[in-house]
Amino acid sequence: MAADKLQFHEMGLDDRLLKAIADLGWAEPTLIQEKAIPLALEGKDLLARARTGSGKTAAYAVPVIQRILTSKQTVREQAVRALVLVPTKELGQQVQAMIRQLTAYCARDVQVADISGKTELSAQRPILMEKPDIVVGTPSRVQVHIAAQNLVLHSSLEMLVIDEADLLFSFGFETDLKNLVCHLPKIYQAFLMSATFSDDVQALKELVLHNPVTLKLQGSYLPESSQLQQYSVKCEEEDDKFLLIYTLLKLGLVQGKTLIFVGSLDRCYRLKLFLEQFSIPACVLNSELPVHSRCHIISQFNHGFYDYIIATDEQGLEQPASTSQSAEAKGKRKKKSSAKSRTGKDKEYGVSRGVDFQNVVNVINFDFPTSVESYIHRVGRTARADNRGTALTFVSHSELTLLEDVENALAGENADCVLKPYGFKKEEIEGFRYRCRDAMRSVTKQAVKEARLKEIKQELLNSEKLKTYFEDNPRDLQLLRHDKDLHPAIIKPHLKNVPDYLIPPTLKNMVNPLTRRKKKRLRHNPKGAVKTAFKVRQKSANFLKNRSLM
Repeated sequence: MAADKLQFHEMGLDDRLLKAIADLGWAEPTLIQEKAIPLALEGKDLLARARTGSGKTAAYAVPVIQRILTSKQTVREQAVRALVLVPTKELGQQVQAMIRQLTAYCARDVQVADISGKTELSAQRPILMEKPDIVVGTPSRVQVHIAAQNLVLHSSLEMLVIDEADLLFSFGFETDLKNLVCHLPKIYQAFLMSATFSDDVQALKELVLHNPVTLKLQGSYLPESSQLQQYSVKCEEEDDKFLLIYTLLKLGLVQGKTLIFVGSLDRCYRLKLFLEQFSIPACVLNSELPVHSRCHIISQFNHGFYDYIIATDEQGLEQPASTSQSAEAKGKRKKKSSAKSRTGKDKEYGVSRGVDFQNVVNVINFDFPTSVESYIHRVGRTARADNRGTALTFVSHSELTLLEDVENALAGENADCVLKPYGFKKEEIEGFRYRCRDAMRSVTKQAVKEARLKEIKQELLNSEKLKTYFEDNPRDLQLLRHDKDLHPAIIKPHLKNVPDYLIPPTLKNMVNPLTRRKKKRLRHNPKGAVKTAFKVRQKSANFLKNRSLM
């Protein structure tokens, strides 16, 4: 089968493009790339569904770049030839970065501009006046530039790409898209890329595609159980969620980069402050933070600066238009901080979909996602490409029907995809409950409110006032961290360490958190002793029925 697989050098691609692909280390195309690129090069419209991490971005970026290179062999006039619509600013930056990597050896012939950010229109106007070959942006931002006559598409556009198509309508872009279509030429090639085929995607198909080829690859929405292990834990009380997350993180039962999803902005800071009580650092990622800060947090997470990110997803932004309108009306009457916080939400924000988190080992759904699609996109942040991953979902009594919906949707033809119960002896971790309750007493509503305000102020300073400095001194940007303690809650020093007598007997040989023995070991052999010792203990351990989140 491998011998029959179409390779990049057999697709008729430009040598400069092939060289860039080789530099990226792509030995062979993924399934979506193998099927989509040849069809796109033939000029066909595409409606493609492939799970997250399957290489959808390159599947449309490669033929777009190739077609532009081919066009410039005969027509040298500079014009906007391709438009890539994305639902979020974070995804816009990542698409631009991918295209720049692919055009490393033909950057003079193929120019790309990302206009999805919150930069002033006047600052982006000179960029668009240069008529970049590829423009990347959110529908609302593109529409604004068209209205300001900074961007003209009806005479030159050859290709339209809509990435993460199933997310655009849910972000309130339906009106912008319909208005945008009026400014496109009558004939153009279009690609719709999506992880799911929802009713919104079908509506988009009718709106922009002409006799498309439909690629419905990889029947299951998520990888097989051999690559992605999915578990659920039923939590009888709210305290159980905090007790379990404390046990998993503090005792090192979760190893590797981890995304922790919560259901609201307040829950973000509540969980962060709770973990701070135990000296567990974590970043917060949500729609209130400035876009520059969000992208920097994601970049540093991908480079291994942080182990844990606590994130909300797009479900926390329901009815963004009505919320912002009501907040704006209140702001006209009185400029209260509460109104500012509501208007501060960025409706073009999304973590669970589109954003390219790299090498995520675990996804923890601290709060259950509100839909099957949201679950798929959250869990799809791990086990990308050929990597393995684990997803653990906390389920309260009120969320059991949602769990059933997810299991029914994932089962399909493969019953192996359902969430397995993550059984464990609850009594073994009961000894930690009083410590968790002690920590929660310090995490009051006022502490959460103060933490939220402090974090926003810090990130606004990082994002705006220091932006120019960091442009001139990019290396100093690496020193800026986003997981520092907020400390509006009262920190209790005795919670930092875990006494030996509280560790369950089954974990004695596995966990050794900051005890005298560990310090002695560090003193005798300071070079990596902890890592070596942990690996030995890890193999001899047996916790949660031999299911460790590694």
